[in-house]
Amino acid sequence: MNYKSVLQKAVLVLASILLSVLLAEILLRLMYPVQTHYFVWQPNLKHTFTPDSSVLSGLQSPSSFTINSYGIRTDEEQLRLETLLYDKPSARDKAGGTKYFLCLGGSTTECLYLNDDKTWPMQIRRYAWDRNLPWFVGNIGKSGCTTRENYIQLKYCVPQYKKFGGVILMVGLNDLVKRLSQYTLYDDDFRFNPAMEDSFVNNIFLKQGRGIGTSWLRRTALFYAAQKSSHNRQSVKWEMQDDHGAIYKTWRQNRRTADIVDTLPDLNSAFSEFERNLNLIIDEAQKQKLQVIFVNQSALWRDSMPENETGVLWMGGIGNFQQEPGHTYYSARALRKGLDLYNQKLAEVCTKRKVLLVDIDKKLPHDLSVFYDDCHFNINGAKKAGQIVFDAIKQVAD
Repeated sequence: MNYKSVLQKAVLVLASILLSVLLAEILLRLMYPVQTHYFVWQPNLKHTFTPDSSVLSGLQSPSSFTINSYGIRTDEEQLRLETLLYDKPSARDKAGGTKYFLCLGGSTTECLYLNDDKTWPMQIRRYAWDRNLPWFVGNIGKSGCTTRENYIQLKYCVPQYKKFGGVILMVGLNDLVKRLSQYTLYDDDFRFNPAMEDSFVNNIFLKQGRGIGTSWLRRTALFYAAQKSSHNRQSVKWEMQDDHGAIYKTWRQNRRTADIVDTLPDLNSAFSEFERNLNLIIDEAQKQKLQVIFVNQSALWRDSMPENETGVLWMGGIGNFQQEPGHTYYSARALRKGLDLYNQKLAEVCTKRKVLLVDIDKKLPHDLSVFYDDCHFNINGAKKAGQIVFDAIKQVAD
């Protein structure tokens, strides 16, 4: 008799658990429809850096690096707006003239060591708000991204954000630096195809969404909810940068003790790819009915530089120069020539395609008042760059 009673209770408990799980699965499926979100940055990430101003001049410590729930870098002021970026623009947005811009690029857009509100994308927003213009400006710039990655981000990541009406891309320098570092390993015949796109998607995105996975368990709403919660609690692992910027001492020392060459390799195939990628980006933006705005790149590099400026340089190496000493580097003069050529190619494409190009390189001083290393903005530099970009967009809008 006792055995039957225990068995009945066990069956009831098991049935209750299964029913609860089933109800939870049904409710979570209503909350999370089948879809895939592509994130450049881990949603809800918040990290504090403490950059050493003796190494990275013109910065303040501490600085906050904040990613909102949509995987976009923003600041506390914009977070309070609780903008539902997955929703289409409302009648209120349209009536109020609200503009939504998303910035893409590499580390010069990422502005890793700058506080959220000091980055040049947030400076655009600041200048807009100072003039009572309701602009929302997001940032998915990430270190190392070239126009290859930017194209994939635009094609797969941006469409999920329904409210953005424009994309701002700062491009060119990473395409140059990666081409130079690869030297003879550079693929002269690179083309995007479905297999290549799939490889990029898998490598550059953190994918979240119900229905992703090969097994039935991974496709359940319960698994997705648990995975989403786990991702939100994880801390990010920076590839090479540390919280204080101490790694820059090593990188600079590697360059100071290296052989320097003054002649660039043949860049014709790299220019051709750069042009193809720019046109792919413009085509994709037009397909999504987005205003596309390009920003060229500026740098500290000049033909003749004083010792205090050459001492902060670390880029322009051949091979795995960030992780190994003993590699050959290109001179600042050669790097300036290369950057000018990339900026020129960008200008040619923008002119031909009738796309707005913001020329910050001509308007920024090429000195330590703007940069803390080869090309990364300090606080003053980001402020100046943000104003130049804002003024150019505002002039077109007027």
